[in-house]
Amino acid sequence: MLDLKLPNRFPALWYPLCLVLLSVPCVVQAGSVKAKVQAIIDKLPEDKEQKMQGFADAVQEYIEDVEWLEEDDRMPLELSIQLFLSESLSNVEDRYNCEFLISSSDVQYFDRRVRFPFEPTDLLVYSEQSVEPLTGVLNFYINMVLGSEMDKVRGMGGDIYYKRALNFGALGKFVRTEFSAGWTQRVELINRVFRKPFMRFREMKDYYFYGLYVLEEENNKKDARANFISALDIIEEVMETKGNLMEEPQQFLNSHYTEIVDLFKDYSHRDDVFKKLIKLDPDHRDIYEKHITDS
Repeated sequence: MLDLKLPNRFPALWYPLCLVLLSVPCVVQAGSVKAKVQAIIDKLPEDKEQKMQGFADAVQEYIEDVEWLEEDDRMPLELSIQLFLSESLSNVEDRYNCEFLISSSDVQYFDRRVRFPFEPTDLLVYSEQSVEPLTGVLNFYINMVLGSEMDKVRGMGGDIYYKRALNFGALGKFVRTEFSAGWTQRVELINRVFRKPFMRFREMKDYYFYGLYVLEEENNKKDARANFISALDIIEEVMETKGNLMEEPQQFLNSHYTEIVDLFKDYSHRDDVFKKLIKLDPDHRDIYEKHITDS
């Protein structure tokens, strides 16, 4: 693997999603994280379905009103969230079971264990000192996704967001017993972020996105290829190690394989690169084989 020296912080211009800087209002800071929220409520009884008509809007408003990003990190980011609701019977309050899916450009998390009470009049309030059944799950996974996104901006740039997720995970054990399901798994999910091979996977992003920067901003294919090759070497390393690393390497390749193909399709040593890609990403084997000269 090439040993390339990378700057500690890359210029903000290179980050693919950083299209414009957001202005900061004087009175109320609107969040720079935007959300597409979809609530699937057709499995609910008719009366509950009517009551939950505005649920997706309430969740979206909550997400977009919170300033999740540190001042130096503020840039437009968009998340997609799907909430598949079913009724959780209770004589005390309206409760819901939820299958929860959150995704961004490179990563997604799916959680079947979400359960929460909700009334249309409920006000969703952000807090880092306590975890509520619904907002606690949102806070945890949004910070997980932001950690992934900010690792693209600078080396280990997602640390502060992963540490917030770690804090929410620790608070999860204090959730009311009837809503505590899932927090053990969420704690396991965040704990592995700070262990190998996940730390190595995070280091990979330095190489890949610096390569993308020199390609897009300097049109320097030589350095871009060298960094991409180093990134692929690390992906190969962590996929062989496996350990507690889950789906992130494959999700990453799914998001970026077209960029990789475009950069290497006219490369003199492309056969080695595309053969490695077939090994790492067999789902796109047909695409890679088209660019191997001896196939």
